[in-house]
Amino acid sequence: MRIHLTETVPRGASARVALLHEGRDPAAGARASVRGALRQAVRSARFRGEDKEVATAGAWTLVGLGRSPASPGRLRAALRRALKDVRKARRTALVLDSGLTADAVRALLPQVAGSDYRFERYKTRSKAKPGKAADREPSEPVVDVVTPPDVDARALAGAADRARAVAQASAWARDLGNTPGNDLGPREFAREAGALSKRRGLRFQALDRPAIEREKMGGLLGVNAGSARPPVFLIGEYAPKGARGTAVLVGKGITFDSGGISLKPAASMGEMKYDMMGAATVFACLAAARDLRLPVRVVALAPVTENMPGGNATRPGDILRMRNGKTVEVDNTDAEGRLILGDALSYAENFRPDVLIDYATLTGAVLIALGSECAGLMSSDERLARELTEAGEATGERVWRLPLWSEYRDNLKSEWADMRNTGGRSAGTINAGVFLNEFVPPGVAWAHVDIAGVAHFEREQGGWPAGATGFGVALTIEFLERRFGAPGSARSARA
Repeated sequence: MRIHLTETVPRGASARVALLHEGRDPAAGARASVRGALRQAVRSARFRGEDKEVATAGAWTLVGLGRSPASPGRLRAALRRALKDVRKARRTALVLDSGLTADAVRALLPQVAGSDYRFERYKTRSKAKPGKAADREPSEPVVDVVTPPDVDARALAGAADRARAVAQASAWARDLGNTPGNDLGPREFAREAGALSKRRGLRFQALDRPAIEREKMGGLLGVNAGSARPPVFLIGEYAPKGARGTAVLVGKGITFDSGGISLKPAASMGEMKYDMMGAATVFACLAAARDLRLPVRVVALAPVTENMPGGNATRPGDILRMRNGKTVEVDNTDAEGRLILGDALSYAENFRPDVLIDYATLTGAVLIALGSECAGLMSSDERLARELTEAGEATGERVWRLPLWSEYRDNLKSEWADMRNTGGRSAGTINAGVFLNEFVPPGVAWAHVDIAGVAHFEREQGGWPAGATGFGVALTIEFLERRFGAPGSARSARA
């Protein structure tokens, strides 16, 4: 979806939509150029602007935001309602009222740009080929965003291009997440990531099993042991001239998670095709950083495997030796993500990162703790945690920090190895983060983002559609720009 920011409704708009806050006169906050027409539509439809309210009047579709200011979730949900019935229009005018600030408009733009996303390649009426993730180019439909009265459309012109880059990268990640495990194993994931990297002119390398064995990645090899499909370890790199620092992004890539010997319940197992969304996110971030020409070196690392209960599968009680030499007693084979991430975090030392961030659908416990409104955040660095939190608030991809206190390390004690891979039912998300911290290179600012509660939904929720969400791409790009500067910025990476 292409975006054009404007202060008037273009004559060529075949559909007209307005997002309006609740009030006695919902149209009062719109620009003067459209206020009269909107007031007439509001009166005709007896529209009040209440949350979830939708009304039509003539050429207008009116969508309520509720009381001002609307939360990110309310904005996402309202936008989906607004554009749902006009998705086939060649040109749509989207009018926003004064309850939205420039920052709120900027955060909403990637959602507008991605509003035409569909995953229909397995529908018999679709011509898309199964197993091929689309690298989406701007589609023909255009949305003319009529900015609020106090927001300069010209000042946000660059934000439209930025939003499209983020939306396209997110769509690639969503395509991979929505692809079922029979068509997306480790080899197929590597093929898609390699093709994306080639199109963007990025460095790419895929380590096969012998190379993984040479790296002594015992966690990745242990998780893969029960699968007939061999693992891969993927490395992507965007390295612009004059880079102001290095950010290494690590993503969990379990293309299907049965739980291994510690088998998952059948009722929820079908969702486990999404367990590779961390890996998809980091390569999507890599592509977006390249498209936006961010002045920072970005490295994406993705350990990719299935977790299956085959005859050679790792058993509860087995002990694995990780890449950094530490030994781990496998208490539960369904706590596999932290095993492959531990090896990847250790491998990140090769790139001497200024910041190291991992993304993973790691624990069901984070969904119990935080629900579907935000991701869990754990970090050893106060500045990094603060900047990620602020970037989340700016983009609507929120994170909430959980503690990383040393006292939790006792939960991982093992009689037979350096640690166990689980710490009991209590503090499940925190125990996982504490485990990962054992593999972070010394002195590196690190953060762990648990996206298990926001990476996908079985039905529309919190303004997100059913399926993979692409959560994390907008958040990460916002963080990278704030930390290392936007293209053309003179701001120092260490300011």
